[in-house]
Amino acid sequence: MTSRKIGAASLARLMGGWQAEAGRLPAYRQIQQALRLLILDGRLPIGIKLPGERHLAAELGVSRTTIAAAYAELRDHGFTSSQHGSGTV
Repeated sequence: MTSRKIGAASLARLMGGWQAEAGRLPAYRQIQQALRLLILDGRLPIGIKLPGERHLAAELGVSRTTIAAAYAELRDHGFTSSQHGSGTV
């Protein structure tokens, strides 16, 4: 079975203006909301592997901790799953 994945640059393009709420919400929350919307509207298909925290952080110009917090919120709300060393799906 082939694993589907999306690169950091492609995901950043899909996220578009994720900083629309700049100053009103923390960056991790803005990223989490942008990703959640992509999942809900089907632009991020079920089962696709998201980019690693370091790669997405570099692409978006934020810290790895910011991406980790966004991914954690998505996981906590049931939008993604992750396993240490295997990435976020």
